[in-house]
Amino acid sequence: MDMEKEKIGKRMKQPSTFTLTIPTEHPPAERATQGPRLWRSLRHFFWHSPDNRSLIDLQRRAVWIGLALILQSLNIVVQGIGYIDSAWPALLSGFFNSLLPLALLAGSFFAIWMACRPHQQEHYPQAQPGFWQRAGLITTLLLACIGTIIAGIALVMCFLPLSYANDGASLDTNAAILLLQGRNPYTDSNIIDVARRFSIHPDWTTPLRQGQFDGRLDYPTLSEFQSVMDRALKTGHAPELESRVSYPALAFLPLVPFALLKLYNVLPFYLLTYLLIIIVAWKAALPALRPWIVLLAIANIPMLGLTIGLNIDLFYVLMALLAWLQRERRWYSALFLGLAIASKQTAWLFVPFYFIMTWRNIDFREALYRIFIAAGLGLAINLPFIAWNPQAWLSGILAPAADPMFPRGEGIISLSITHLLPYFPNWVYILLTGGIMLGMFVWYWRLSRQCPEAAMLLAVIPLLFAWRSLPSYFCCTAFPVFALLAAKKLSICSQTY
Repeated sequence: MDMEKEKIGKRMKQPSTFTLTIPTEHPPAERATQGPRLWRSLRHFFWHSPDNRSLIDLQRRAVWIGLALILQSLNIVVQGIGYIDSAWPALLSGFFNSLLPLALLAGSFFAIWMACRPHQQEHYPQAQPGFWQRAGLITTLLLACIGTIIAGIALVMCFLPLSYANDGASLDTNAAILLLQGRNPYTDSNIIDVARRFSIHPDWTTPLRQGQFDGRLDYPTLSEFQSVMDRALKTGHAPELESRVSYPALAFLPLVPFALLKLYNVLPFYLLTYLLIIIVAWKAALPALRPWIVLLAIANIPMLGLTIGLNIDLFYVLMALLAWLQRERRWYSALFLGLAIASKQTAWLFVPFYFIMTWRNIDFREALYRIFIAAGLGLAINLPFIAWNPQAWLSGILAPAADPMFPRGEGIISLSITHLLPYFPNWVYILLTGGIMLGMFVWYWRLSRQCPEAAMLLAVIPLLFAWRSLPSYFCCTAFPVFALLAAKKLSICSQTY
């Protein structure tokens, strides 16, 4: 056993992209003491010491993450403008609703890649940050002002009656209520009951290409949604709207306490989840980078939007982040990964990358062992519902892929939605997504030792080519990447077992 511990300890001491030499106290001479007063006021974000070029490089990477958040926030604004004014000419509407958002999203991915890509020590930047870094920091600070307002609104909303902005959250809350009533959420879930209980807007449901929408590809209009909902409330039957609980059990189990107390405003859970992401990132970060952690967390308009939108992606991102941060500890890391895959299917995409990272940095046997632990925990959490009704559970978690949903999203499918390209058969998007995913596996095989945090980006890139590439798939990428970059390098291999 001692030999096995020593083996893992040696293998997990992977070559890092950076060799950090950060003093415990920063003498005043290392701070920015020259330049305009505005620049001197930003000295907490940049340290100028020729002996700490690795830290300077991390600060440069933080600016790239800030740029990614700026581009993703602009994407939200652009899409809002495009969708609000549907009377625009087709070409202009297509530009705002597909080409420009796709370009902004691709630009944000490029910025994230620039933040995490490995390079040689001799390629470190100059000690003094350039004008683009200063401008990027100031712009990120301005974005953080908007983020502060959004965070304040979210805090106030915790104490008000909540209107559900998506059917995923309302179906999950309803599933918690059904569970307390002794009913199976995977068999008894009904979107009509949800609409009556929570007064959700018709267009906040997920339409299916059947019933009144059979045979069509263009997304229904608001009036069509309203017509379907009105008829469903009268007849009690809505084949055009998704009624299944479409996530694994850990998506709704945390909401059971709210249902037990009859507190149907579940925003505090999602707000607490985002706060935990920030706390975990701050605690793991090097002290000199903690101001960046706070700034980027507040400027993270996309993830703040997911918080207000009650999106379960926040929970799996928290668990995945912990799995990567604790990658030198077998049990902690694998158990966190298991919690992630027990909450949402998107987390399943990270499992092969985790396997590759563990294989490359320890060995194949350890990778198998950890995946077995993670899969066992995910299965154990869902096992009561599998035993209750295996067919209903399987139909529920496969619903996002198996049910006839409309094409939707920000990837290449947006070019077809706006009729700039024709719709291709569904298998084309499946092949594209699968092929790109295989390419990401090969790429990560080469990167995983120097750049393990790249998994947070590479795992979601293939979804750009999917039939449904929802914004929530991509909003939780930038901040976790920097959280991993800024993390302390702890020597805890002796605690692997």
